[in-house]
Parts: sequence; C-alpha cells; structure tokens
Amino acid sequence: MLNRRLVVRTKVTSEKLCRAQHDLHFQATTYLCLLRSVRKHRALHQEYHGSGERSPEEVAGLVGLKLPHQPGGKGWES
Repeated sequence: MLNRRLVVRTKVTSEKLCRAQHDLHFQATTYLCLLRSVRKHRALHQEYHGSGERSPEEVAGLVGLKLPHQPGGKGWES
C-alpha cells in the first residue's frame, strides 16, 4: 500500500528541465521581492531622511515643546 501511494505521487514526465523551470521561477520571485523591497526602502528613506542639522528650537518644535524665552539674552549676558 505504501509503495502504491509513492508511485501515485511521483509522476514521470517528458520534461527534462522540470528542475530548471522550478529554479527559474524561484529566481524570478526572489528578484521580484528584491525590487519591491528596494522600492519600499526608497520611499521610506525619502520620507524620513534627515534634512541636515536642526536648531534646538526646531527640534523642540518637532516633539511639541517650546524652549524657554529669556529676555535680554541667554541668562549669563547682561
């Protein structure tokens, strides 16, 4: 009974390149995954890439804070 199930599952084909076709399909899906990943990476990089050095006031504004205002200078100047 076990041998009969094995024979039913493995079929003889006239194709000599079954393995090569499977390999080509695998390579194509892998390359497609690479292309999609690169596209997503570029979109994320463009959206979140820093725009260089930011001032402390700008950084505080990004997180919703304000720097204290000191009239007459930074406090140690007269």
